Amino acid sequence: MKLKSNFFASGTPSHMTVRQLILVVVVLVAGATLVTIDGNSDGNVQNDLTQSNLLAATGIAEMPFVSSEDAMTTNWFCPGVPANDDTISSSLVIANSSETDFSATVTLLSKDQTPVVNAVSVPARSHITLDARGGITSPFVSAIVEIVGPEGSVEQIVRHPAGDAVVLCATQPSKDWYFADGFTGADSIEQIVMTNPYVDATVVDITFVTTDSQRSPEQLQGFVLPPNSVVALSMDEQGARNEPIVAVSIHASSGRLVAGRAQHYLGQGRLGYSMSLGAPAMSTQWWFADGEKIAGNSENLIIYNPSSRDRSLSVVFINGSDSANSIEPLLITAPAHRVTTIDTGTIPSLPVGRYGIIVSTNDQDKGDSLGIVVEQVINRRDGNTVGTSIVLGAPHNSGSTMWTSPSGVSSSEDALQIMNTTSQEATVSVYQVGPAGAVVLGGLESLVLSAGGVLSVGVPPGLPDAQIIVQSTMAVVVQRLFLRGHDLIGRSAALALPHLPSPQVDVLAP
Repeated sequence: MKLKSNFFASGTPSHMTVRQLILVVVVLVAGATLVTIDGNSDGNVQNDLTQSNLLAATGIAEMPFVSSEDAMTTNWFCPGVPANDDTISSSLVIANSSETDFSATVTLLSKDQTPVVNAVSVPARSHITLDARGGITSPFVSAIVEIVGPEGSVEQIVRHPAGDAVVLCATQPSKDWYFADGFTGADSIEQIVMTNPYVDATVVDITFVTTDSQRSPEQLQGFVLPPNSVVALSMDEQGARNEPIVAVSIHASSGRLVAGRAQHYLGQGRLGYSMSLGAPAMSTQWWFADGEKIAGNSENLIIYNPSSRDRSLSVVFINGSDSANSIEPLLITAPAHRVTTIDTGTIPSLPVGRYGIIVSTNDQDKGDSLGIVVEQVINRRDGNTVGTSIVLGAPHNSGSTMWTSPSGVSSSEDALQIMNTTSQEATVSVYQVGPAGAVVLGGLESLVLSAGGVLSVGVPPGLPDAQIIVQSTMAVVVQRLFLRGHDLIGRSAALALPHLPSPQVDVLAP
């Protein structure tokens, strides 16, 4: 179900209180559906990774998640880390919040090299940190982690001189991947990193959108990803040099893949480094827990419509159920095959402070996929210095009562940003996993989060390096803000991982 257009006057947004909005939002998150699909794969994954985790593309974006099942085999596919520059280091974090030790197989893939396979053990109530490069020299190295046991989660960390980045890993490859925001202005570097985890080649078609056109370069159609390989494309070398907008679509005509994006910002209002996982599908809603209208900062929503039809969208800002805090929603059109940018600082009705954001499609037609892809870019300024962060929103149906941060959080006054996606008040507690299990952090127990509200949670300094878990009485979305390291200003951003039921998948016998 989507936001109905009859909430609005014809052609212009009408006033709607946040309490009315929340009643709509709670309907949106209540309609989760598990899909049963055919388990055919396009090749064997290195080390016989179980096909049950390789979901076919369904047209609904699904972010990585921690399964709520008691025992299973879980695969994590990380988008890659730079591995040919000694000024850049990287880590792979495998966390175990359960009461049972588990084993894991880590396979490192690169370019033109044989996969490197290692077995590791992760004790109960702990995490291990590995060198994500594994001694390999290559433009990029990506990891596949196969966990045998309950409640395991994985993410990667890149430590770059221009800013550190915590990066989600996927729980399955996909035929499609999308990136709404891309930037090569001032000779900034944007690389699309594609990993083929199969023993057969994967063939992809790549298109990208700049400010005024969609492009499908001949050399990017029928582009072959060799078996068990990682291939990086620099977008400036593909005809997108010095472009303020570079949205990318990848479609595999044969096989599946995992796609990430590395960006090094060098000017024109952006500075810093980011590495992120793409969106494996479009979605009819995207949720952001950390909207910011703060002096010195700029915030933009980058909306990519890869479909062949224009889309009607609602952009809603929420900051609690009190009607005095109501914020008038926006009704906009996202043209087909184009990128639409919303500068939230130019919205007069949006008050200074923090808020949640929901971007939804309103279309009722049954044409090609109704979804879009939305990323949020925030530039935080201190004098003449800027720190740029980028985050993909949480797609439809990813609200959860439990979220985890395998690599922990930064100690800061705004480490966790939490948005209540329901029409009921919630209480939120923050735990750290240690030898005694999950222990609530002092002062962070039963925090009150109003219906449709947002909560900024500070984490005190001096905590040991350990997994963090956020638990709520109602479904929420949790975003993490990390210090960028190297005494750099600003924050980097990443969603936490929700605990969700594992999709039911039918697997055909080999």
